[in-house]
Amino acid sequence: MTDWDGFAEKLAEQLSTLSAGSVLIIREGGDKGRYAQFLQSEKGVEAELVGDHHLAPELRAGETGTGLIVAAGWQAPEDTVYGHNWWAELPWPSPSDAYRRLAGMTVTGLRDALRVTGPQALVYEAWDGRRGNRALVLPVLGLAAKS
Repeated sequence: MTDWDGFAEKLAEQLSTLSAGSVLIIREGGDKGRYAQFLQSEKGVEAELVGDHHLAPELRAGETGTGLIVAAGWQAPEDTVYGHNWWAELPWPSPSDAYRRLAGMTVTGLRDALRVTGPQALVYEAWDGRRGNRALVLPVLGLAAKS
């Protein structure tokens, strides 16, 4: 997959199907550290985009990237619940356009602010925290599972 728009559509679809207890982390392959993560609960989806605090200087969003992240709709990092990461929440249930908006925010953060080269640079890790951390296979994403 090389198309960010196609990835956003697939991410929105996949997020809308996660069951309570599901955790999804989408990260750049290797050890670079740029990622987004999602936790589905009975109340909704908690989403995070890695904050500059956790990144090497050359990977940080910086002032320009921060402006893009804010404009996309992410909430500013806090030192509390989200541990210096950008965050967003969706109530459950949410309409499909809310999942598309969250997926678009994620793409803006990864592509534009954090400069990930494309979806082909991403892998995913997913598990069900309510069922013994059983690995989840999420083929809709079109990404390789982290090995």
